[in-house]
Amino acid sequence: MKRTVGLGLAFAALTWLGGCAHPIVITPQLQMLETKSGPISTKNAGYFIAKSDREKQVITPGGGGDKVSYYPYKELEPALYKALTGVFNRVYTLESLDNKDYIAKQNIKFIFVPQIETASSSTGILTWPPTDFIVSIDCSAMDESGKILWKTKVNESGHAEYQEFLGDFALSAKRASEKAFKVFQDALVNAPEFLHGK
Repeated sequence: MKRTVGLGLAFAALTWLGGCAHPIVITPQLQMLETKSGPISTKNAGYFIAKSDREKQVITPGGGGDKVSYYPYKELEPALYKALTGVFNRVYTLESLDNKDYIAKQNIKFIFVPQIETASSSTGILTWPPTDFIVSIDCSAMDESGKILWKTKVNESGHAEYQEFLGDFALSAKRASEKAFKVFQDALVNAPEFLHGK
């Protein structure tokens, strides 16, 4: 009886307020980005996300004619930080690319500037969570002088069926995010520019 009531409440949550944008959080499980061997570079790194990007809300399609809303830069920043800390000695957040004194003081040798795009869709007619989600990362790394040293592009997708996302309405998004940042981290690990701090 309790299981029946629980499923009924879950279905109600999935179908109520048709036509609106439902907030979700797309941050993946960060422990999945932990590296076994620890940092491979002795150098420090930083990353820059503009305030306007961090505050940007994105609305993309869900199911049943509804939409979902989220903050891709803000919610994926922890994954970016985790991916970088698995490779570099120390990682710093930069409020500006022009703060040369801070960059020099922290001995930052690589500065990462990510561009993130997302998309979602659903095969569901009666439920609003997206069954499919895409995360794209276009990231460049420069040295302290601003010279581009490295670039990578990542495009990964995540899928979740109705039975799976009953417990997590953002499951497809989290799966896509996790896959994208795993691939991103692998690209860092295999880049000769960063190996052993060279």
